[in-house]
Amino acid sequence: MNRLLERARRLEAEIVAFRRDLHAHPELSFEEKETARKVASEIERLNVPYRTNVGGHGIVADLKGERDGPIVALRADMDALPIQEEADVPFASAKPGVMHACGHDAHTAMLLGAIKLLKEQPFPGTVRFLFQSAEEINAGAKAMIEDGALAGVSEIYGLHNLPTLSAGKLATCHGPMMGSVDRIELHIQGRGAHGAIPNEGIDPVVCASAIVMSLQSIISREVSPFDPVVVTIGSLHAGMANNVIPDTAVLTGTVRTFGKKVQATMKERIERIAGQIAEGYRCKASLRYIEQVPVLENHDEPMAFVDETIDRTIGKAGRIEAAPTLAGEDFSVYLRHVPGCFFWLGSGPKEHAERAYGLHHPKYRLNEDCLPIGSAILAAIAAERLKHLQTSEKDGR
Repeated sequence: MNRLLERARRLEAEIVAFRRDLHAHPELSFEEKETARKVASEIERLNVPYRTNVGGHGIVADLKGERDGPIVALRADMDALPIQEEADVPFASAKPGVMHACGHDAHTAMLLGAIKLLKEQPFPGTVRFLFQSAEEINAGAKAMIEDGALAGVSEIYGLHNLPTLSAGKLATCHGPMMGSVDRIELHIQGRGAHGAIPNEGIDPVVCASAIVMSLQSIISREVSPFDPVVVTIGSLHAGMANNVIPDTAVLTGTVRTFGKKVQATMKERIERIAGQIAEGYRCKASLRYIEQVPVLENHDEPMAFVDETIDRTIGKAGRIEAAPTLAGEDFSVYLRHVPGCFFWLGSGPKEHAERAYGLHHPKYRLNEDCLPIGSAILAAIAAERLKHLQTSEKDGR
């Protein structure tokens, strides 16, 4: 298995060059047309069958092994973020206000590297490569699935770079790893008035302020302290003038949980608190609650296999236990359909990675030493897992 890593390191210059090109030319969610064109060109050069425009600008490529067997999928996301880059690198984004601040350029380059490695690696069955649009807006995985990306797939695997973990390290987590993601949109209806004559109006701003504070009582007084929950109001928009009480206020926010049962209760709780507080302030509140992605929960057998594969490929010392996080990932949608596993790949500096700029920061910077490691790990997981699955099928298990 270490030979895969050796071969990946021989491909490092190619993987790095492709990643830098994508980094310099980022594209937002569902706008990844040029990124997809570059990916398709590489896949075509490798003579691997593929189809385009899957779930937006997504690409699905199938690499068949030496004989028939199951299908194992590997996934990378391609979209960038609406962030102005501040990282001092020669290949910084050439597009104002758009940046690969989450490293999806690296994920894409690593998955192409895995294709190159597996082209020379004997394995049974088929490895399916999913290059996905729109992870950042929690829409791409659903769109890929609706377009048949998981048809026939037995298991799926994916990774995400982590700049606060040193390159050369990987982190895995058994069970729930990342939080569910829901969006809330609250509309508060009041009645406008002159700011100097508040008694003639019904102030939605005061009402909205009370709602923001009271929503935190869900976490402190309604949910068990052993059930992680976050309710964050990220925007509050009301009015245009300093001396006018507006008619309405609009709040948007995010809800994160770590369990299906708790997630299922959050809409009612937010609706009840917002509605009753609004009534107390003589306003009316209406809630739009949008469930975006579920909890990302790794499956036991695939997770154990990933641990074993990492240990055999880079050594057990290179693997640590990942701390769960309420950050979300739409890979969780795939895991609701087929078994699989998601894990972290260190992409930070060799020393003091914990001090590095994190994901989504304008000064985010990826240590490219992680690229061949990611390609090798993905290729090793797919090839070895297919061998295991085929043996299990023969044994009737």
